[in-house]
Amino acid sequence: MPIHVRSQTVAPLVLLPGDPDRATWIAENFLDQATCTTSYRRMFGYHGFYHGFPVSVQTTGMGGPSAAIVCEELAMLGAKAFIRVGTCGAIDDTMTPGELMLVTAACMTDGTSKELFASHMASTPLSGYAPTSDFCFLQKASQIAESKGFNYRAGRVASLDRFYGHPMPTYKKLSEAGIQAVEMEAATVLTFAALHGIKAAALLTVSDLVFTEKRASDALIAQGVERMVYVALEAGIASLLT
Repeated sequence: MPIHVRSQTVAPLVLLPGDPDRATWIAENFLDQATCTTSYRRMFGYHGFYHGFPVSVQTTGMGGPSAAIVCEELAMLGAKAFIRVGTCGAIDDTMTPGELMLVTAACMTDGTSKELFASHMASTPLSGYAPTSDFCFLQKASQIAESKGFNYRAGRVASLDRFYGHPMPTYKKLSEAGIQAVEMEAATVLTFAALHGIKAAALLTVSDLVFTEKRASDALIAQGVERMVYVALEAGIASLLT
């Protein structure tokens, strides 16, 4: 049994929220026959069924190092697909609080994803990498979001090691490079998955507008998270069955 994800089994599809309370909420509100499979260090994990399809939900905690541990141990248990579901800070001033973001690629501006890549590719001439979400998933996610009338955006994020402390000029430079939002785990999840033959994607809900320092209300974030999880489950199962 893995050291941290103390579970005997995992479903082929795993949703990866950072927040343990969000993992519990997803299990209680979206899964049938949901059971808690692990609670070690409050890294709650659940197993259940969504329209008859087995699904797991596993907390990653905050940041790349914690997410890497969880992904490694889920892979040991046999997971076939990861979907990160979390929140982000928008650095594109056309985005709105509560908006759904389909992550096309995650810039490796954190340490963990770079270390994962470097250790795996040490003997190759490659010096950079762009981890991306699975195209089939993104295609189906966009179709589902459009069919439901959900406000959404598809684009790049930067995964950072620190939540606080970045000067505004840093965010400005990232924005000028076409990056639309910042968060902390997507690059690690997508990089790990790519290096281990696991399908993966990331969906995010805009919780903050970085340049105006405006945060969405709890109610608006909750509404965005509900839409995000619905799209994640529908598109995740559809892409696995394709």
